[in-house]
Amino acid sequence: MSQAPTRTERAVQMGRFGAARAAVQTIGRAAMVQAQEAAMLLSVVATAPVRLVRADSESADSAPTRAKAHTGGTRPVLLVHGFAGAKSSWTSVAQALNDRGLSVSTMAYAPVGNSVEQLADRLVAEVQRTLSRTGAQKVHLVGHSLGGVIIAQAISDARLNGRVDTVITLGSPFGGSPWAGALPVVELVRALRPGSPLLRRIAAAPLPAGLRWLSVTAALDIIVPGLRSVPSHAQAQTITVNGVGHLGMLVNQRVIGCIANALCTDEMASGAKLATRLLPAAS
Repeated sequence: MSQAPTRTERAVQMGRFGAARAAVQTIGRAAMVQAQEAAMLLSVVATAPVRLVRADSESADSAPTRAKAHTGGTRPVLLVHGFAGAKSSWTSVAQALNDRGLSVSTMAYAPVGNSVEQLADRLVAEVQRTLSRTGAQKVHLVGHSLGGVIIAQAISDARLNGRVDTVITLGSPFGGSPWAGALPVVELVRALRPGSPLLRRIAAAPLPAGLRWLSVTAALDIIVPGLRSVPSHAQAQTITVNGVGHLGMLVNQRVIGCIANALCTDEMASGAKLATRLLPAAS
């Protein structure tokens, strides 16, 4: 006749059961996130033909969320979407920043027929127009995915020296994307292959003096996985948000909160030390 398990054995069994249940729950949450990512990606693909026609004909001022009039003491925010994205990709972020009293505009571009260098030159021009229109001395730049790479290329332009205060990048493939080989004929995608000449130049370029850089990475990002979205600059601050994927960053409230807190913190007091205190790694 078998003996009843001892208290220690029961505790071990319960511990194993609890660990197994936690693992199943973690896998389930990750599967749900990836299902949401797939649905969002299908939406992007379905509307890509429209962007081919419309994106380059739109100006930064025609964003879905109109830029508010500049008010003294604040700096305008310019948003740059990722490959095959659109101005509407920023709807949740733009609304949150507008609610904080920030002036927001976006730059759109077509996914083909452009190079990162060409789009960076356009971004420089957009910054100059934004500063002229608002009367501000500096802007904040926020980029998702490829948009962050475009920003990184733009800030190396001498015309932006002293004109950019804060850069925030979301899941930007500074270390390349394992998916970049899927569309080798598209120049913008080809530039995002790991170790490409463009990415090597960006990594080697010095960070402009006085510029703050916040890099936000997603723990469940399979488009730009792991540390690939972390810039090479030691001065850049990086935070990782759990439970979110590459496209989901644009609507995730924790990510949006990090963006708003970083930019609004700067309006109250400059310096990365304060921003670091207010933006702990999300979980």
